[in-house]
Amino acid sequence: MSIHKTYRFIAQRIANPTLQKKVGLGFSVLVSRMAVVSVAITIVVILLSFAVLLGFKNAIKSKIFSFSGHIRVVKTSNNQSLEEPAVAIQTELFKQKDKIPFIEYLQLYAQKPGVIKVRENVQGVVLKGVGEDYRKEDFLENLQEGRWLNYNKNGESKETLISRTIARKLNLKLGDSLIVIFVQEPPRFRKLAVVGIYETGVGIFDEKFLITDIKTIQKVNNWGDSLVSGYEIFLKDFDKLVENSRELENFLPYDLSQQPITAKHFDTFEWLELLDNNVVIILVIILAVTAFNIISVLLIMMMERTNMIGILKAIGAENKQIERIFFFQAGYIVLRGFLWGNVVAYLLYLVEYYGKLIPLDTQNYLVSYVPVQWNWLVWILANLGTFLLISLVMWLPIRFVVKVPPVKAIRFV
Repeated sequence: MSIHKTYRFIAQRIANPTLQKKVGLGFSVLVSRMAVVSVAITIVVILLSFAVLLGFKNAIKSKIFSFSGHIRVVKTSNNQSLEEPAVAIQTELFKQKDKIPFIEYLQLYAQKPGVIKVRENVQGVVLKGVGEDYRKEDFLENLQEGRWLNYNKNGESKETLISRTIARKLNLKLGDSLIVIFVQEPPRFRKLAVVGIYETGVGIFDEKFLITDIKTIQKVNNWGDSLVSGYEIFLKDFDKLVENSRELENFLPYDLSQQPITAKHFDTFEWLELLDNNVVIILVIILAVTAFNIISVLLIMMMERTNMIGILKAIGAENKQIERIFFFQAGYIVLRGFLWGNVVAYLLYLVEYYGKLIPLDTQNYLVSYVPVQWNWLVWILANLGTFLLISLVMWLPIRFVVKVPPVKAIRFV
């Protein structure tokens, strides 16, 4: 039997719960199981923390992207109002959109402020007009009731989607009609039917925006079908927003400018970045507690095996050889903890992903449940990083105990 196999054999024997009980080390068995539970809980907390963080950030970003894309291209202007100057559809950017490598999709929109009048109630709003090219898949996740717009090829659809916030304020429901007053010279009016009610949880959207046919805005502004308020661009990789934003400048004429979504909703994205710091703090605390538990467990287990350490030294075993024995023993504990931790974490993830069982206050968290997202690369890195940290921690008590002189170790009771 090779030396390496000998270390493993001894470690397996002293890690065997049945054998430990036979030789009167029942307390060591209990401590070992507590160590396994401690490691498992650590893995569960770490993996679920990352799953919740990724899920939460992606859910919020998806809501914002569904309204504004990643980058908006508008007319260069000092106008700070919600009504944007007209942009011709057939610009060079629009014509070359399929040739620009970092653009995944480009869609048109038209935007105009107005006032809703429902019986005696009045509410200031912003109408966002979208056409058949609008990428509505992301937005439909926010749709609580009703359906998407039906477009009329021969004219305006005269339909609208309103937020649940506006519906409650004005006591509106599906099938109701509302009158939108556009304050201009001369004033214009539109009667629109409510065909859908949405809720994003993002206050700036839910409190102001109605979704309607882009032709309605074009007709009210006398734009015809060749002018819009701007383009909304979706990038192939949002993480390259800053880099792609610089590259986009090369395709923009002097009279067009871009608005990255991170600048337009700066406060929301800053808040999302702060979540990373919170998760780091939680993980540091959890890992510190786990490291303390591992050190305590190993000290207890090795103190109970002090006589064995003395005997091994008396027959010629070196400190490094004894260290390996206990390192193998600690490894069995850690691996069992990792196995159970990963199984439990993934099961809890599946339960929340499909069941959406944990509710949240939409007003405070922008989502009605805890969103989760499993990323296999994050899973690998989290397991690997935690294992390496725990492995380093395990050497501390092992190196301390094996330095006990053989005579004292054999006499230890």
